[in-house]
Amino acid sequence: MLKKIILSFSIFIISNGFIYSQNFVVGYYPDWLKSALPPQSIKFENLTHIIHAFAWPQSNGEIQMYSGMLNPNLNNAVHNAGKKILLAFGGWGNSSGFAAMVADSISRTNFIDNVLELLQQNEYDGVDFDWEFPANITEGKGLTKLVSEMRQKFNQVDSSLLITMAVSSGSYSGQNFEYEKMYPDIIFFSMMGYDFHGSWTGHAGHNAPLYQPSNCFDGCDDLGIKYLTINRKIPKHKLLLGVPFYGKEFYASGLYMPKTGTVTDLTYTDIAPRLSNTSWEYYWDSFSKVPYLQNTVKTRLVTFDDTVSIRYKCEYVVNNQLKGIMIWALGQDIYANSQPLLATIGKEMGLVTSISEFKDEVVSDYHLYNNFPNPFNPSTKIRFSIPQNSFIKLAVYDVFGQEVEVLIEKNMNTGSCEVIFNAFNLSSGFYIYTLISGDYVESKKMLLVK
Repeated sequence: MLKKIILSFSIFIISNGFIYSQNFVVGYYPDWLKSALPPQSIKFENLTHIIHAFAWPQSNGEIQMYSGMLNPNLNNAVHNAGKKILLAFGGWGNSSGFAAMVADSISRTNFIDNVLELLQQNEYDGVDFDWEFPANITEGKGLTKLVSEMRQKFNQVDSSLLITMAVSSGSYSGQNFEYEKMYPDIIFFSMMGYDFHGSWTGHAGHNAPLYQPSNCFDGCDDLGIKYLTINRKIPKHKLLLGVPFYGKEFYASGLYMPKTGTVTDLTYTDIAPRLSNTSWEYYWDSFSKVPYLQNTVKTRLVTFDDTVSIRYKCEYVVNNQLKGIMIWALGQDIYANSQPLLATIGKEMGLVTSISEFKDEVVSDYHLYNNFPNPFNPSTKIRFSIPQNSFIKLAVYDVFGQEVEVLIEKNMNTGSCEVIFNAFNLSSGFYIYTLISGDYVESKKMLLVK
């Protein structure tokens, strides 16, 4: 019945050229943060993928990982939330085994077989490679062989298994990756859009600037994305912008001023209390679209991302038609019993909708109202009424009957409800929203115009 209702709207198609493609929000879940963020505390509604970090290869293809890292409760929680979980290999300080392993065909085969067994036994949905970094083109070619052979093996055993990769934002660390040859086998690349300044730079500067000013040549997110898409030919629909849930503290008298001493990484959890501390002053860099803190005596500077800069980066992803956002790392933005940076991403990337219930209204029958506004761009309100406590599903479909997004799927009380549907990641055209409760099914069409 539902399919017939949806197909009946096909005569209203303006163009059949658009294809729905959900934004990805991918969060790294490092083993060392599991006590701060146990599986039951992860806000899965703001995520599409979890990347469990890290395991790493040995030269002979055997696998090592942190002691006690495998956790069925984590994988079960991810899958119960309808999301995917991948196992990451490598990371900073854990990549030394890659070079010898990829150079030898027997070691590559051994590694692939061991990875497949590990994924199947522990119900992972794929692997993420974070080799930091191939030192020469020979090592880069070895990585290409590994990815190709692993994809072939996965296709033989379970074609649904994913391969993803974390990559550098520039040519210094990324010059030896054969992106053009690998991207057909990679579901997405995550650009590490951070660490543009640190202990290696002679001055204090932004950790993750969206744009680079004329007086700084250390890079930025925008230049990194352009390098990967234009120079290295990675398709935009396979590229994620990586954002940090941490910042850096410099001993410096101001932005782009000389630094002294050590540079310290600070999580947003560590930085947030300073926002209300009178010893620190908040500044917004309107060009680079990121904030920083300066202590009042002008000896220390903290560069970081907050909810405002995160919104700008999400907007950049949408406007540039990238695949989504990558986060390093989940659990680093916990503050006052909330995860504000993650919540901002979920909202801005269209994964979370706003739901308002009106339970005191007297309702005598089911009713699905016309959405408002209609046509809309990019958000619209959908309202419905139910006469009795019942299980409700409210979902959006494209004109071919494919489910675009589930807005509500739960038991609800008698009354009316209004949902804000965000269509940031959809193409212009007609869509159908459908209310289902038992035998009751009602659908209406709406028009997105961009």
